[in-house]
Amino acid sequence: MCQLFAISADRPVNLKRELKDFFRGSFVHKHGWGYADFGGRRVYVKRETTPAYVSEAARKLANEGEPFQNAFFHLRYATIGAVEYENSHPLTAMDVMGRSWTIIHNGTIFDGAKTDPYFYKQFGGTDTERLLLYIIDLINERSLAARVPLTEKERFEVVDKAFREVAPGNKLNVILSDSEVFYVHGNSRSGSRILGEYGKNDFLYRSTTDGVALFCTVPLDPQGWEPIPINTVLAYKDGKQIYGGKPHGYEYIESDDDIKYLYLGVSAL
Repeated sequence: MCQLFAISADRPVNLKRELKDFFRGSFVHKHGWGYADFGGRRVYVKRETTPAYVSEAARKLANEGEPFQNAFFHLRYATIGAVEYENSHPLTAMDVMGRSWTIIHNGTIFDGAKTDPYFYKQFGGTDTERLLLYIIDLINERSLAARVPLTEKERFEVVDKAFREVAPGNKLNVILSDSEVFYVHGNSRSGSRILGEYGKNDFLYRSTTDGVALFCTVPLDPQGWEPIPINTVLAYKDGKQIYGGKPHGYEYIESDDDIKYLYLGVSAL
C-alpha cells in the first residue's frame, strides 16, 4: 500500500506546502520513496529505500520549494517485493520506439494472468513492474504493426485497454506517464485493513485549477479536492484532461483472502 502524488501543469509550480504535507505520510509508508521529474521526452528519477522523513533529498525538495511542472512522487509501504532500491517507485522502462514510460502504483495485483509472465523479465520483484512491462508490450505490439510511433490518442487507447484487462480482481490505483501524457486510474475506494485505521481510505483525488492538475491518494486541503471518476482511465497533458475512457465496472473490494495474502507478503520482508 502506498501514497501517490502527481502534478500535471502548463507551467512550473512551487509545491513546498504540498510536499511537506505529502511526506508526512512516510511515517507510515516507510519502505522507500521516490520522485520523477519529466522534461520533454526525458525523465529524471530519484529513488531511495529510506523513509522520506529521514531523507536529506526529500527534506530539500520540501523545504526549498523547487518548482515542478510535470512530476510524480511516491511513498512505499511494501507488500509485494522486498525493501530494495529496484522496488522503490517510480519505476521506468522504455518502449521499442525509445519512449520512456514511468509508473507509480498504490495497490496489488492478486490475479496476475496478464502480468505474471514478466516475472523473469523484470529487474526488481514488484507486481507494479510487471504491470508496466505488460503495458509496454502492448504499446510495442501496436507500434510495430503501425511501423511508426503511436499518436497520443493511440497510446491512450492502448493504456485504456490494458487497465480494463488487468482491473478485474486487482487493486489498480495508478498514475502512468509516457513522458508527455499522464494516465490516471483508480478502481478501489475502500483502502486496506493491513494499515488499520490509517488505511481506511486511499483512493485517488484531484484538484484542478487553471492549467494545473494535482492528484493525490489523500486530499492535501480541506476544500478543492474531489475523487476521480472510479474505474475510468483519464489522460492529462499540461494540466488539462485530453481523453477519458468509459467506466469498466471492475471496482476492487478487498476480500479476506486478499488481506491474508498481503499479510503473508509483509511477513516475508
